[in-house]
Amino acid sequence: MRSTIYNALISKMTAIWYAEVIDRVPYGAQILDVGIGTGQALLANRDALMSRNIHVTGVDIDRTYVDACLAAVAEAGLSDRIEPRLQSVYDHEGGPYDAIYFSASFMLLPSPVGALEHVIGLLKPRGQLYFTQTFEHDRSPTMERLKPLLRLMTTIDFGQVTYEDEFLETLEQGNVDVVENVVIERRRKRSYKLIVADPREVEREQASEEDADVEEGEGAELEEQERYEESKPLSLTAFDDEPE
Repeated sequence: MRSTIYNALISKMTAIWYAEVIDRVPYGAQILDVGIGTGQALLANRDALMSRNIHVTGVDIDRTYVDACLAAVAEAGLSDRIEPRLQSVYDHEGGPYDAIYFSASFMLLPSPVGALEHVIGLLKPRGQLYFTQTFEHDRSPTMERLKPLLRLMTTIDFGQVTYEDEFLETLEQGNVDVVENVVIERRRKRSYKLIVADPREVEREQASEEDADVEEGEGAELEEQERYEESKPLSLTAFDDEPE
């Protein structure tokens, strides 16, 4: 029942959001979908996934949604292309990914900045972060009170009202730079937008330096092992088969 409500209220609209993201990622991309839900919005873009050879790992903490997603993916014959997991983004250690996508899930997280800090380490060197989000145009105390109550009527957590300035400030705190900010659909009181961001270069440089340090350490250990092997005295048994 909850999955049916989710599909009716969320999936049709967010299928368009997924299409915008899929159109921008590289051919053959590996994507992490944070908050995959029932997967219906993703499956609505099946043809694009297939034609562009895209693979998706999706995480969600709602067991009902993940179970529905697993069943839908299997029924669509895409289990080799879409992998739903019952898992928090903070616990995910997969990748590396070409793209990490938050479909209106970013501001629902207990620590959005903490999530950014974690997932940046899961990106490939030129990987990007994608966000789709609903933004209210004007401050609305009424909506701020009502939106959290929608969960009681729909079973869906719509979170708090999101304003664009606060969203962008959160990205700034997470050390990412916005490279694209486009309107998918504009209505009288709110807009649905796609935001694409790059991790700050300093973050990538630090990660590269850490990787280099690890590789250097592993190389030094290998050299030390080789020197040890060369310096070992020959065993007497090595001469057992020598001719007299």
